[in-house]
Amino acid sequence: MSDISKYDTEQIYCRKLGHHLPFSYCRSERGSLPCASLRNCWYYRIPVDEFLSANFKSDEIGYIEAPPVPKIQTILEIIQQVKQQEVSK
Repeated sequence: MSDISKYDTEQIYCRKLGHHLPFSYCRSERGSLPCASLRNCWYYRIPVDEFLSANFKSDEIGYIEAPPVPKIQTILEIIQQVKQQEVSK
Protein backbone atom coordinates (compact mmCIF):
# COMPACT_ATOMS: atom_id res chain seq x y z
CA MET A 1 0.00 0.00 0.00
CA SER A 2 1.20 3.48 -0.81
CA ASP A 3 0.49 6.68 1.06
CA ILE A 4 -3.25 6.96 0.42
CA SER A 5 -3.27 10.62 1.48
CA LYS A 6 -0.55 11.63 -1.00
CA TYR A 7 -2.91 13.69 -3.20
CA ASP A 8 -5.41 14.76 -0.54
CA THR A 9 -4.75 18.50 -0.84
CA GLU A 10 -5.24 18.58 -4.63
CA GLN A 11 -8.50 20.29 -5.58
CA ILE A 12 -10.80 19.89 -8.58
CA TYR A 13 -14.22 21.15 -9.61
CA CYS A 14 -16.81 18.41 -9.07
CA ARG A 15 -19.36 18.34 -11.89
CA LYS A 16 -21.60 16.08 -9.84
CA LEU A 17 -21.81 18.34 -6.77
CA GLY A 18 -21.13 21.67 -8.45
CA HIS A 19 -18.22 22.98 -6.41
CA HIS A 20 -14.53 22.43 -5.73
CA LEU A 21 -13.52 19.44 -3.64
CA PRO A 22 -10.23 18.03 -2.42
CA PHE A 23 -9.05 14.64 -3.60
CA SER A 24 -9.49 13.41 -0.02
CA TYR A 25 -13.26 13.65 -0.47
CA CYS A 26 -13.23 11.94 -3.85
CA ARG A 27 -11.11 9.01 -2.66
CA SER A 28 -13.49 8.32 0.25
CA GLU A 29 -16.88 9.47 -1.04
CA ARG A 30 -18.49 6.07 -0.41
CA GLY A 31 -17.04 5.39 3.02
CA SER A 32 -13.84 3.50 2.38
CA LEU A 33 -14.31 3.52 -1.40
CA PRO A 34 -13.75 6.36 -3.85
CA CYS A 35 -16.31 8.04 -6.05
CA ALA A 36 -17.18 6.09 -9.19
CA SER A 37 -16.13 9.15 -11.23
CA LEU A 38 -12.63 9.29 -9.73
CA ARG A 39 -10.92 8.03 -12.86
CA ASN A 40 -12.85 10.37 -15.20
CA CYS A 41 -12.31 13.46 -13.07
CA TRP A 42 -8.70 13.01 -11.98
CA TYR A 43 -6.97 11.20 -14.85
CA TYR A 44 -5.25 14.37 -16.08
CA ARG A 45 -4.04 15.46 -12.62
CA ILE A 46 -2.73 12.30 -10.96
CA PRO A 47 -1.81 8.73 -12.01
CA VAL A 48 -5.25 7.37 -11.09
CA ASP A 49 -4.70 3.76 -12.14
CA GLU A 50 -1.51 3.57 -10.11
CA PHE A 51 -3.25 5.15 -7.13
CA LEU A 52 -6.16 2.70 -7.30
CA SER A 53 -4.00 -0.40 -7.71
CA ALA A 54 -1.71 0.69 -4.86
CA ASN A 55 -4.52 1.45 -2.41
CA PHE A 56 -7.47 -0.81 -3.24
CA LYS A 57 -8.05 -4.51 -3.79
CA SER A 58 -9.16 -5.70 -7.21
CA ASP A 59 -12.70 -6.46 -5.99
CA GLU A 60 -12.94 -2.92 -4.57
CA ILE A 61 -11.78 -1.47 -7.89
CA GLY A 62 -14.39 -3.63 -9.63
CA TYR A 63 -17.06 -2.21 -7.31
CA ILE A 64 -15.87 1.32 -8.09
CA GLU A 65 -16.06 0.65 -11.81
CA ALA A 66 -19.47 -1.06 -11.71
CA PRO A 67 -22.19 0.82 -13.55
CA PRO A 68 -24.38 2.92 -11.26
CA VAL A 69 -27.72 1.55 -10.13
CA PRO A 70 -30.56 3.27 -12.02
CA LYS A 71 -32.28 5.91 -9.88
CA ILE A 72 -35.70 4.30 -10.30
CA GLN A 73 -34.34 1.05 -8.90
CA THR A 74 -32.95 2.89 -5.87
CA ILE A 75 -36.30 4.63 -5.33
CA LEU A 76 -38.19 1.34 -5.56
CA GLU A 77 -35.80 -0.29 -3.07
CA ILE A 78 -36.33 2.57 -0.61
CA ILE A 79 -40.11 2.27 -0.97
CA GLN A 80 -39.87 -1.48 -0.32
CA GLN A 81 -37.76 -0.89 2.81
CA VAL A 82 -40.30 1.63 4.13
CA LYS A 83 -43.14 -0.81 3.49
CA GLN A 84 -41.29 -3.56 5.35
CA GLN A 85 -40.67 -1.23 8.30
CA GLU A 86 -44.36 -0.33 8.42
CA VAL A 87 -45.37 -4.00 8.41
CA SER A 88 -42.96 -4.86 11.22
CA LYS A 89 -44.31 -2.11 13.52
